[in-house]
Amino acid sequence: MVTWGEVRRWQPGPLQNAVGPMNDAYNKIIACGDDLRAAGTPYGWSGQAASAAAGKINAIIDGLEEHAADVAAARRSFGDTGDAITGVVNGVREAEDLAKAHHFSIGDDGAVIDHGPPPDTPEDQKAAVAEERKAIAEEVRERVIQVLRSATDVDDDFCAVLDKILSEHTIDAAATSNDQTSLAAAGNAGHILGSLSVPAPPPDGATATQNAAWWASLSRNQRLQLVADRPDLVGNRDGLPATYRSQANLNAIPKERNRLRTELDNLKAQASGATPAEALMLNLQGQEIENKLASLDKIDEMMYVAPGQVNPDRQLLSLDMSGDSAMAAVANGNVDTARHVAVFTPGMNSAVNENMLGYVKEMESVQRHSEYMSERFGDEGSVATVTWLGYEPPRVPDLEANFLEVGKTGGDLIGGYEADKGAEKLASFNQGINASRSDDPHLTALGHSYGSLTTGIALQHNTGVDDAVFFGSPGISDAPDIPISPDGVNNEIKDLKIPQGHAYNLEADGDAVADIGKTGRFGSDPGTMSGMQQLSTEGAVTKDGKQVFGVTGHSDYLKSIGDGPDKMHSTSLHNMASIVAGLPTMAVRTP
Repeated sequence: MVTWGEVRRWQPGPLQNAVGPMNDAYNKIIACGDDLRAAGTPYGWSGQAASAAAGKINAIIDGLEEHAADVAAARRSFGDTGDAITGVVNGVREAEDLAKAHHFSIGDDGAVIDHGPPPDTPEDQKAAVAEERKAIAEEVRERVIQVLRSATDVDDDFCAVLDKILSEHTIDAAATSNDQTSLAAAGNAGHILGSLSVPAPPPDGATATQNAAWWASLSRNQRLQLVADRPDLVGNRDGLPATYRSQANLNAIPKERNRLRTELDNLKAQASGATPAEALMLNLQGQEIENKLASLDKIDEMMYVAPGQVNPDRQLLSLDMSGDSAMAAVANGNVDTARHVAVFTPGMNSAVNENMLGYVKEMESVQRHSEYMSERFGDEGSVATVTWLGYEPPRVPDLEANFLEVGKTGGDLIGGYEADKGAEKLASFNQGINASRSDDPHLTALGHSYGSLTTGIALQHNTGVDDAVFFGSPGISDAPDIPISPDGVNNEIKDLKIPQGHAYNLEADGDAVADIGKTGRFGSDPGTMSGMQQLSTEGAVTKDGKQVFGVTGHSDYLKSIGDGPDKMHSTSLHNMASIVAGLPTMAVRTP
């Protein structure tokens, strides 16, 4: 296995510069093919001399075929290895830069050396800084491990090709007929054998940091190859840049659609000869598939402005058909470059094929209002908002007793199972946003209803989230709070891994779901929790003199009226946009 000291010295230039001369040599060899085909024993010549001449020509042809294959393999492997080394060099640079920025260094043996926190760290921040430095040291270690893993993979592949070339076993030239000599065919065989594999990704369950480290060690060509040929390895992998994830997921949609249609046709065929009980089960499974197909159609509607024309302001950050219903994450703006990023998690009765498009449009309003505020009153940073429906929230009947996607259970509303399961995925997704970027974006978590519970549990992990806004929340903890008290027995806000004073709550009059917080089922009540910043949902005039309107009930927190420059926002949307833009002083507080 190669060492860190060795990969530090790797440079792609020598290999890449050798490709041109090799290509010239290869073309000269191929040009000999016509001459060889013209050569041969003259018509009518026979005897020992003729046989000896024919044998000599065949030997020359075999030698040139092997030589053509060797040069073609070398040309391909030198080019591929040089390209792969650019990825390794990039991985080394990112790891070294991360270490240096936080007062660490990396030894030649790959060990991460801690040079201590900044000497001017305030006494009351030393514990928090020490905890942060542990996480950074672990990230640097993961990056070193992955870079060395990729470098070893490249080294092994390159050596395997060189061994074949040096032993003159790139192809078996003697096994082919020379009657129709084709040096180009031999060269093509060598070209294929000279290719290098793309380093395999970390195994399932890898952290966002591990995924980011692997991606950093790949060249641009390797990344594009994976997006085109193996979108399943890219699209849902937390820690990878949003631009690549989005393209991979878009590439995966046609295959997913064809797979689901085939499954549906098979179920219909089975149902035609089934018993009534069997047919009922098959029809339920078919409804599940039809909902997933409808979800893909909705995703197309979200992602394309016209057939074949992707909306440049949207990104498809996840696409998962492995559950009972479709799961996805759609962004407004560019998550790779935005200074401010918000991740919104909807709650119960949310489904890709039913109401996700509406959420995405509401998040677009948050994005635009945040950018307006950032430009006028803040750091002028751009904003991206993500609607994350990467889990399957529970369903309950609406007022007309309609249900959404098949497979969701109303009992989970009380049990909280889907919130726990979704929180693990949401935490990884948020970690991935930070891990995929060289800078540190201002990251805000937005959670509504059951999505606020999922968000609260996710924030018990170190996710890199800077601010959290809960609205219409029944609670933010998976542990009941009994006996009930204004501050709660545990006061779960202390469990949130976000800066102190950066958790906010919005609760409208008449919100029955938020009133569940008073029961303590999901921890202490966010509406009365000590340390939770309470923001208004009532009509008001903002600090910049704009009128905002109040909302009531559970479902109108993100409401706006009108369009264009005359668009009027609810107080709750304005408040969320203020937090997303990093401008909490612009928010309207409760009286």
